[in-house]
Amino acid sequence: MVIAADSADHVATMDSAIKANAFREVLSRMGAGEKVDPKLWSTFVAAQNDGLRTGPGVGNKVPAFSLPDQNGKRLALHDLMGPKGLLLVFLRSADW
Repeated sequence: MVIAADSADHVATMDSAIKANAFREVLSRMGAGEKVDPKLWSTFVAAQNDGLRTGPGVGNKVPAFSLPDQNGKRLALHDLMGPKGLLLVFLRSADW
């Protein structure tokens, strides 16, 4: 999903209540099988992406790391990487 520049700029002025509400609303609608309004989706994505100010840049390699899975088993990036790469999605807590 690509965020419009105005959405990325807007995230800096979003307060935590708006971010938390967008998070809850999107997950609630998706869980119920409902469609999500595009404007609400943009707010949700912009809040998740922190205005695109964090993380590696496009084309940059991420540093090696390992994290525990839901069962406590530690997995390293290289353990998960396949021949075509890996898509990692990190979501923030609803507690903004």
